[in-house]
Amino acid sequence: MRRIAALVLAGVIGTSALAVPAEGVSVGGAVPNQTVRNLAVGATATASDSLTKFEPHKAIDGNSSTYWAASNGSMPKWLRVDLGRVRQLTSVEQSFKDVDTHSFLIEASVDGNGWTALLDRRAGTRGHVFTQAVTGSYRYVRLTVTGSAGNRWAGSTEFAINGYDDEPRNLARGVSATSSSLGPGYEPFKAVDGDPTTYWGAEKPDLPQWLMLDLGNDIAVSRIEQSFVDNDRWKFRVEGSRDKTTWQTLMDKDETGRVFGQDLTGTYRYIKLTVLSSGAGHWACSQELKVFGSGEPVTTKWWEDRSGVMRFYPIWQQLRLDAITAQLDTLKARGFRAIELSPVNDGDRDLWAGLPVMDLYTIDPDIGTMQDFEELLAAAHARGLKVIIFTNPGYASINSPYFRKAEDDFRNGVQSPERSWFDIRKQPGDYPEKWHYSERAQGYYWGTWDKKAPSFNYSSQAWLDKARHYLRFWMDKGIDGIALDAPNVYHTSTVEKNNYAITDVLRNYDTFMNGEGVREPTYIYDWHYNSLQDYQITQWGIPPGQGSSAVLKAIDSGDPSGLEDTLKEYRDLMVNAGGITQTAPNWGRVNYPVDGRLLEIAMLTTMGTLFYLHNDYYTILPDEQEIPDWTPEQRAMLDKLMRAQNASPALAPLGLRVRIPTNDDHKYYAYKRLNKDGTAKALVLLNFRNTAQTVSVDLTGTGIATSQTPTDLVESKPGPPISGSTYQVRLPAFGFTVLSVQ
Repeated sequence: MRRIAALVLAGVIGTSALAVPAEGVSVGGAVPNQTVRNLAVGATATASDSLTKFEPHKAIDGNSSTYWAASNGSMPKWLRVDLGRVRQLTSVEQSFKDVDTHSFLIEASVDGNGWTALLDRRAGTRGHVFTQAVTGSYRYVRLTVTGSAGNRWAGSTEFAINGYDDEPRNLARGVSATSSSLGPGYEPFKAVDGDPTTYWGAEKPDLPQWLMLDLGNDIAVSRIEQSFVDNDRWKFRVEGSRDKTTWQTLMDKDETGRVFGQDLTGTYRYIKLTVLSSGAGHWACSQELKVFGSGEPVTTKWWEDRSGVMRFYPIWQQLRLDAITAQLDTLKARGFRAIELSPVNDGDRDLWAGLPVMDLYTIDPDIGTMQDFEELLAAAHARGLKVIIFTNPGYASINSPYFRKAEDDFRNGVQSPERSWFDIRKQPGDYPEKWHYSERAQGYYWGTWDKKAPSFNYSSQAWLDKARHYLRFWMDKGIDGIALDAPNVYHTSTVEKNNYAITDVLRNYDTFMNGEGVREPTYIYDWHYNSLQDYQITQWGIPPGQGSSAVLKAIDSGDPSGLEDTLKEYRDLMVNAGGITQTAPNWGRVNYPVDGRLLEIAMLTTMGTLFYLHNDYYTILPDEQEIPDWTPEQRAMLDKLMRAQNASPALAPLGLRVRIPTNDDHKYYAYKRLNKDGTAKALVLLNFRNTAQTVSVDLTGTGIATSQTPTDLVESKPGPPISGSTYQVRLPAFGFTVLSVQ
């Protein structure tokens, strides 16, 4: 990671903004009954070379967050796209990560031998997004990067090749997929990834097994196609539903083959495949489950396209669940889109807000009942709010009945599941500071964090299976995500054990998965979490420690020039890996000046992260301890920023951020934001000085129209008009503006 961060993301590579013509726009005239779309999505990309995890296909995946990057800074470098057959083109667009003077050439070919220039910028042109209308029919399109003024490495966030398309559109590609079970490496999303070499596969041969797609919206379905991996006599059915309750059979087969299709008419949001039997005993699978029709499916997850999380510590705060339910309307009006409960199951309230487990399956009696929890879930969902639980399959309370039984069984020489859940020995092993003597057990037990918190034993198959059952229990309640306390240090855990007991279970639900305390991209690539805290921006501390904040450091010095590299070194790595970051203000700096605090929040709510109002140490509760002392105007501005982050898709946690140079980058920070598919744009200007300043940006080549009246997303009114390539805004001390732009 360090090599990538130092050489690539700290400003030496070029990538892109994404702007793709809307799909489904009918084109008349010479090409009737066809649409214009980005033909590169789903095509095949190769490159001269690439960094690990920055492969060429990431330049044509329709996701502005991911990108191809060359493996070194030598030039020239090339990226080639094979459209599969000759296609009639209408335009090409290359997007780099950074605004710079870029030199490059785009060419096209019918056969991969003779090449025609489509866009020649080898002389160098300033900007980061470059579009050219073209005519002609080609199969291959090639980008050759020859240099940049800033000596950035070659790369592309998105290389769009737009043209006429006469093929039916598979509406299932990229939608949410869940399953009854999965085998490691055969996750449900692989049935809808458009890659014929991957597939969903069940965990074991037991049948029936199911795969379910959520198209996100009601879709007028005209055809279903299901492809298995092997030719066999398959018995299966495919059903459709609008509410996931009432199902209609769409396809019912007991035939020999590998690919099966069915034309039909109906409107559905959910499509469910149930595999009932296989003649040769093959395990349930789906190489591709395709859905054809008309409509706009949703291909982003909820944690990728909305932000604003309020964390509660119900046990520590002595806050009953019905009291949280009563706050939901107010929270939604303030701009929150999710709540996190840390934790809710019965825990030891004398340690870490109740995280040490007393009972895995019951609600802590001091905060309510299971019925209260279920009513909270239903009330949140009725308001469009998501519910996350912060939970802990890592350690128990020393007073839990689980550990007490394990102590007794160890002392008495009794083998039991509970005894195997903990690592208890006659003599301590390595790291003696982690081994604690139990008089009751007459032995030593491992406690990673504290002698009052014996660790669960991830070398025990019985515990691994119990953890799986525990997580399924809470997911089956209908929660929208799980955050886990420091899973990287669960006792004797490995990536294989983690995936078996935790993340592969949660991947069946296609849910939010946060690994608190973990920091490396490998925890997304290999451990399969999809959200990590951004400790490069905000590191919480245990009082009296203050933690640290890159943003507050920039505010203190009045110089934000290092923030872009900080974001590239972590946030951008995580979204390229396929995850998101979550970030909160540094409330450990108690009673920080409010104007500076609001500037910090303005950046966090716009930079591209899942914003938490707080996720510091559990004793730090700013909504109770600090914010009530603000003026009404300051509290109102906090709520405006909370609402603004969801007022435009461009400010979503996922998506591209492109720094736009200002008249003084040591005083100001400006950037453009794009959502995942590049259909929404925002311009953010931040003043890090303690006096009013005029901030100027050059919009040349940024993809922002230079004649428009943007919308001020914070104040919900028209912003200062843009009437040329140079845009100036007067900002107050520690001021900011957040604009929706075209």
